[in-house]
Amino acid sequence: MESILNIEQAESIVGEYGKLLSGTEPSLYGIPLSQLPYEKEQIKIAIQTLILAIGKEDQKIYDGLIQAYVYLAQFIEDEKVDIAEQGRIILEKEVSTHDKENVMPRNTDDLELANQAIQTINRIKTDMENLMSEISLLIS
Repeated sequence: MESILNIEQAESIVGEYGKLLSGTEPSLYGIPLSQLPYEKEQIKIAIQTLILAIGKEDQKIYDGLIQAYVYLAQFIEDEKVDIAEQGRIILEKEVSTHDKENVMPRNTDDLELANQAIQTINRIKTDMENLMSEISLLIS
């Protein structure tokens, strides 16, 4: 992986990533990593390159780049997305069939899937916070 990109390379990478984002719904349960057009690290470098190049000249683009950077946290291993999705279905089913104070999956397999879904949500949230801190350090 190349760690230094010129503006044209960065624009191309971010452009393809932007097309993906425009057609993808954000998800707390993750989006398959395999959907990314480039390695996650390469996209991060491309976004950093553009943020440093444009500065705050165009606030809308600047803010969009920051948001796109943070959204990278939603892209996780494909198999974890599948597990989290199964857990989400269990959690939603349990919430709709019980009062919200007594939510308990019916068996240990369901409990494990629900737990993994919650862990995935927490990991994505933490990763989003970390990426926000990372980009904040870059722009400060």
